[in-house]
Amino acid sequence: MKYISKNDLIAFEAKTAEYWEAGDLPYLIHLSGGNEDFLIELFDQRVKEGDWVFSSHRNHYHALLSGVSPQKLEKAILNGNSMFVYDKERNFLTSSVLAGTCAIAVGVAWALKEEKSKNQVWCFLGDGAEEEGHLYESVMMVSGHNLPCTFVIEDNDRSVDSSLAERLPSRFRLNWPSCVIRNKYISTFPHAGNGTKKIIQFKPLKSA
Repeated sequence: MKYISKNDLIAFEAKTAEYWEAGDLPYLIHLSGGNEDFLIELFDQRVKEGDWVFSSHRNHYHALLSGVSPQKLEKAILNGNSMFVYDKERNFLTSSVLAGTCAIAVGVAWALKEEKSKNQVWCFLGDGAEEEGHLYESVMMVSGHNLPCTFVIEDNDRSVDSSLAERLPSRFRLNWPSCVIRNKYISTFPHAGNGTKKIIQFKPLKSA
């Protein structure tokens, strides 16, 4: 399932960065970039129509690849809802809470198994969420009950400005079961904070 090309993904986020640098987005935003090839292949080969996709605060690419229209996503971003993108028709949900979707994804996967559905759940997380108990418990449930859910750790080696080596010594890291996959990549945009490296003077919000 793929609704948008790599070039379109990059162009969409570059336009979002332009809005930010022009001072038109006085909101929290987290830009995607650098992981296009992995996501294009995953959505093209493994994510099927009707599957559920759970994303995080950095969700623009996941939304577009799930079939959320660029126009709808751009409107959400311009209205300050960059981290809160939902589309019921596309089974696409997000949460800005670190690892906040893990347990919900497990519940949906449990229901799909009970219904004998052929659909699956895909739960995208950053490597910062890898340190949260929500993920550990959710992985145990999925693995132990053979639930149709895959956790995708998008590892850019950053939680705010801290690398994985600084946060989690290797002796404490787990070898995850097969329901967890990892993609290591280098972010196009700065990870910590919002937007890009430029200092921005935001325009006043328009009154309703």
